[in-house]
Amino acid sequence: MLFGALAIAFGRMKKLTLFALTAVSVPLYAAAPAGDFCPEVYAQRVIEMPFNPAFLHVETFTDADGNRQDGLLMSSFYNAIKNEEGTQFQRLYQRDLVARIPDIDDPTDATPSVEILSDLDGVERQVWPNEAIRIPQGMLPFDGIAAPQGFQSALPPGRLSIINLDDPERGEYLVDQSSFIPPRCKPGSADNQPWFYHGVLFIDMDEDGRLDLVTARSSFKVRGGFCPPTGQLVWFRNPGKALDAATEWDEFVLVDTQPEPGGPEVNIGAADMDGDGTIEIIATHFFKYDGITIYGQPKGKKWSDVDLAKGVTVRQQDIMRGQGNPFAVEIADLNLDGRLDVLTSNHQPDNCFDVTQSEIPGRVLAIEQPDSGRIFADPWTVHVVKDNIRPNPTFPQPQAGPGRLAPNRAVAFWPARVLEGTTKPWLLVGGDEASKVWVLKPRYPLSPDRWEYDSAVIFDINDYYGANTSQTLMDDPQGVSISTIGGLSWRYDQPGPLGLAEIFFPVFEAKDIHVMSFRPTGKAPVSCPADVTVSCPVIK
Repeated sequence: MLFGALAIAFGRMKKLTLFALTAVSVPLYAAAPAGDFCPEVYAQRVIEMPFNPAFLHVETFTDADGNRQDGLLMSSFYNAIKNEEGTQFQRLYQRDLVARIPDIDDPTDATPSVEILSDLDGVERQVWPNEAIRIPQGMLPFDGIAAPQGFQSALPPGRLSIINLDDPERGEYLVDQSSFIPPRCKPGSADNQPWFYHGVLFIDMDEDGRLDLVTARSSFKVRGGFCPPTGQLVWFRNPGKALDAATEWDEFVLVDTQPEPGGPEVNIGAADMDGDGTIEIIATHFFKYDGITIYGQPKGKKWSDVDLAKGVTVRQQDIMRGQGNPFAVEIADLNLDGRLDVLTSNHQPDNCFDVTQSEIPGRVLAIEQPDSGRIFADPWTVHVVKDNIRPNPTFPQPQAGPGRLAPNRAVAFWPARVLEGTTKPWLLVGGDEASKVWVLKPRYPLSPDRWEYDSAVIFDINDYYGANTSQTLMDDPQGVSISTIGGLSWRYDQPGPLGLAEIFFPVFEAKDIHVMSFRPTGKAPVSCPADVTVSCPVIK
C-alpha cells in the first residue's frame, strides 16, 4: 500500500506530474506470476433493493437545485415468485420497471433513496426493460431515459420508449411499439413483428444537427407465437419540433432480416474506428449466428442515404466468428497503440446436461483491427484474454436448453484516473450465472503486442452468501436461487487526479447492489476467492 505522493514513471514515457494522494492505494504495474494477482479493492457497502436489479449504468443527473451529481440508473424485470420446487411461475411481486438512485456520492450510505421512474400512473407499460440509459443532454427538449424493452418470458411484445425526467409524473414518449398484428416474419415488411430491444445508441444519422436513436432488434422470444430468431439494424429519426408523446418515430431499416444472416440482434457500440471522421457501428449476432459485425455508412454517403429497395446498402464485415454466442461490446484502445479495439464476451452454457452442451466455454475477448486500416476488407485479430468460464450448473435440472449462461458484460477501466491513457486499461467482467465478478490486469501494461492478463475473482455469490447458494432454492415462497450477477458499471469516485475507481454490481435474485472501491475504507481489502465453478451433478 502506498500513501503520500506517488510518482509514476516508465522508460518510454514522459514522467507524470506528482500528485499528493492522501491515504490512497494505487496498484503498481509490475508483471506478476499468473495466479498471484489480487487487486487492492475494498468492499464499501451493500445497497438493499426492493426488486431485482438487472442492468446498471452510472449516469449524471441534475438535482432540484440545478446541481449535477452521479446517480445509478437500473432496470428490473422478472420479479417472480415460483413454487417451492422452483419449476413453475406463480406470480410477480413487483412489476417490470426502470429506477434510479439519484445520488451515489456518499460511500457510507447503505440505504440511499430509490426512485421508480416508470409507470407512475399505474398503467403497466414497461416490458422487461434492458439497458436503460440516459439520453444526451440537448437531444430532446427535456432530460430523459431511453428504455429498450422486451425479452424472455414477457408475453407482451417489446417496445422502445423515453421517460421524461423533467416531468414530475415521469411521462413516457413512445419511440416504437411492436405488436402481434399479422403479417409477421416477412423480410422487408413494416409488420415484421414482434421485436424486442436491448440497447440503444445516439447518432446524427441524417446530419440535420439532431441526434437520432439507433438500435439492433431481435424477433426471438422464449415462448408464444413469435418469429424465428432474426434481427435488424434500425434507426429512428428524431422528430424535433414534431415530438409527441403518443406518436412513434419514423423508422428506417439499415440491415434487414434478409439476406442471411440478416441484421444484428442484441448489443451495439459505435465509434470512428479508423479515424476517417465517420462513425462505424459494431453489433452482435447472438441467437442465430456466432458473429460480430462492423457496419459503415455507404461510401461517400450518409447513413440516411441507405435505401435497401434501391440497392443502397451499408458497408459491413464480420470481425469475429467461431467464438460462441457473442454478447456485449465495448470500444476502447485496449493495447495502447492509438487505435480502437473491441472488447467483448460470449455467453455460453454449462456443458453439464444433454440440452446444455457447448464445446466453446465462456470467454472474454479483444478484437484488434487490421494494421492496414482497411476495416471492411482485411481480417481482424481475435485475442482470448480470459478462457474457460462456465456458469454454475443449471438448477433445477433443465428439460430444454440453453440453461444458465456466462459471462456477462466486460468493461475497460483504470483503477486510478492518473493512469488513464498512459497504461493499458484493466478489465472488469460480470459473470452472469457464473456468479462471479473478475478483475483482469494487463501483465504487460505498456506493450501493444502482448495480450496476457492476470485474473482475480473479487466476488463470488457462493463465497459471500454461503457455499452452494447458487444451487439452493431460497426460502418459500420465492423458489429461486441466488445465482446471477447482472450488468455492472463503474465510475471515478471524485473529480480530478485523485479519483479512484468505484465498482457497482447487482446480485439479481438477492436484490442487492454491491459497491467496491479502490479507495481504502479502513478495512482490509477483499480476499480473492478461488476461481472455481460448482461441479456438474452426477446424472443417474
